Amino acid sequence: MISTLVVAFVTAAMIVVLSAFNGIDDLVKKLFSNFDTPLTIVPVEGRFFADSLLTDQALLGIQGIKGISRVIEEDAWLNYADRNAVATIKGVEDSYVALSPLSEMMYEGEMVLRSDSVPFAIVGLGVRSELYMPVGQGLPTIMEINAPVRGRKLSRYKENAFNRRATNVSGVFSVNAELDSKYVLLPLKETRQLFEMPNEVSAIEIFLNQPEDLEGVQNELLKLLPPGLKVQSRFEKNALIYKTNASEKWATFLILLFILLIACFNIIAALTMLIIEKKRDIFTLMSMGATIHEVRRIFINLIGAMGGTILGVTLCLAQQRFGLIAMQGAMVDHYPVSVQWQDVLGIWLVVTTMGAMFSLFLVRLLMNRFVKQ
Repeated sequence: MISTLVVAFVTAAMIVVLSAFNGIDDLVKKLFSNFDTPLTIVPVEGRFFADSLLTDQALLGIQGIKGISRVIEEDAWLNYADRNAVATIKGVEDSYVALSPLSEMMYEGEMVLRSDSVPFAIVGLGVRSELYMPVGQGLPTIMEINAPVRGRKLSRYKENAFNRRATNVSGVFSVNAELDSKYVLLPLKETRQLFEMPNEVSAIEIFLNQPEDLEGVQNELLKLLPPGLKVQSRFEKNALIYKTNASEKWATFLILLFILLIACFNIIAALTMLIIEKKRDIFTLMSMGATIHEVRRIFINLIGAMGGTILGVTLCLAQQRFGLIAMQGAMVDHYPVSVQWQDVLGIWLVVTTMGAMFSLFLVRLLMNRFVKQ
């Protein structure tokens, strides 16, 4: 019973841990999908490329593309009251508001970049906290953006080395700590004026009709792109994050598998003592007509694997439904888990196969030694 319980709890732990990593992976994908578009066209070298290399008509003519937004990303110095901060201005087209799911991640205020021809800025929660800006409290919040003028050295031109623009802040978004502390969204037209970049962009972001269109649209874009440009998927852009999460998931799985191996040695010890102790009962069963094969099967116990699988899946489903483990002050109310049945089936097969191999080898050895005497 002790050995069975050990196997059960190790199996449940495997299912819970892998489901927790799956939940984190899904949460990361969801958070980044609200900010990063499925596909992005960027220069192979450098930071900017000529706006005229690709036309809207050519891009929107590809089946599966819902819309596009040309983007300029450049660092700027922000000022509110007597506080300062450095952030990356992300200039986007006015259509970005309707296309992007970032509206789901608004923390305060509204996702508005332009209203009655008046431009607005949307800041990350980290930027807003650093500047102590009161947003969405009934009074207008005006932030000053200072962008360095190309070709002008600060030591020589001093204050004239910057273009300045006072901008109303309409809202605050919150995706994750890194992005929240880095980005400020601004209309593309005003961004061009601020950085004096009338004919250049940093990237062209592509929005899709359906997620499953990604591979087909990416292949079509590769045929269309001129030399010097490349297209990146959201997963390629954040490859390190996804690979790290996957590596941690399987490293943890291997650690738990090692624990299972130790549990199997406990089963060996228990089965050895059990067969020695039940030697008389085995003879009785065989005298009643039971074959050696049937006697062996008595000791091949799948209760641990089955019980652990049921326990692990039940815990994960309960966490999904009732949020047993809460996360205070986080992006989600409770710890995310995602049960993937291929993982459950794989764990069950690994546990039962390993247990069966140990048990079959041991029982065959002991039965041949004791029963045939």
